[in-house]
Amino acid sequence: MRNNIVSIEKVINSRCSSDFGGVSRKSHWGTYKNSQPPQETIKRITRCCKVPQYSGGKLEFWFKEKYLFLGFEKQKDPFKERMLHIESGMQHEAVYLACAALGVGTCIHNQGINGTEYGSKTATVRHLIMEMMDPYETGKFTTKAPSPEKPFIVGKNLSAPMRDGEVECLPELERLALFNESGSLATERDISQLLWAAKGRTPHHIDSRPWGLTIPTWARGQEYTDVYLVKSGKLFRYVNWTEAFPLNKSLKRGLRYLKWKLYGDAEIHVMGNPTHDIKFLRKAAVSPQLEGAEIGIILCQNEKTGRALWEVGYMLENMLLQARSLGISYKSKVFSDDEMLELGESGIANAVAALLI
Repeated sequence: MRNNIVSIEKVINSRCSSDFGGVSRKSHWGTYKNSQPPQETIKRITRCCKVPQYSGGKLEFWFKEKYLFLGFEKQKDPFKERMLHIESGMQHEAVYLACAALGVGTCIHNQGINGTEYGSKTATVRHLIMEMMDPYETGKFTTKAPSPEKPFIVGKNLSAPMRDGEVECLPELERLALFNESGSLATERDISQLLWAAKGRTPHHIDSRPWGLTIPTWARGQEYTDVYLVKSGKLFRYVNWTEAFPLNKSLKRGLRYLKWKLYGDAEIHVMGNPTHDIKFLRKAAVSPQLEGAEIGIILCQNEKTGRALWEVGYMLENMLLQARSLGISYKSKVFSDDEMLELGESGIANAVAALLI
């Protein structure tokens, strides 16, 4: 691999949020410098906001008081609005990845879990983009796995993800496509890599805990979405975190309520180790919804909010980019309402989008 290439995998692995105040490696992993990047850098970042679309609607980006706002022209059609939320999430991640590739810092400042209206537009987030200090011992980028507080444990059913490659990130980010029919057939290793790109573990910490993911998270939340793999009629759930010991549903619900009453935060995690694995669930006859594809990575929302749809967009953006690095044939889609109902009847609840390979 060429050392001067800032590869797709290296960028995905190195992406992190930044903040002021010298709290690197605690509140956020990166620390801002009090200076903005050159305009040419900003222009390169905003070029990546023109993500490929399913909806045919109008995505928006604009600057206000040093913040880059992202969103879309408001829609009355619920299905088209859902697609626009996903596409706006793709924009969020494109900005994050472009900033990481260019060595500058950014952080999402939320606009509410469903966005905020600005006249005829719905703003989904605002990004603050600033120069930043090197977040890793190796500089702007790292190819390491999470360690040492909670070391990365290789799963039993997937090969360990590659964290560097030979395809430069930024040019591919500027020309992503929703499908590629001229690539090679995906291998087992390719499938593993795509799952990691969707929602795998990375080295940066949040609040001194190894919660780093290949995608941004809303207030450290880990359960807004789920990732499933369908392969040869079998359904698997992607697992990126081991539990130290299992909690039954009633106990987990009670602990969530108690934590919410005490701290206003209902997230409950029994901390094990970051991992990369799949767990077999059941057989699944979903070939019609996957348009006959043998293999599909299905992205599901666990709550009816914009933030869950944005997270689906983050995962799609990463997988489309990763597929370019792997050189494989693929197709992506957003499920219709009827397809979502059909998948729900097959045991895959609230399926929103998929990558078909």
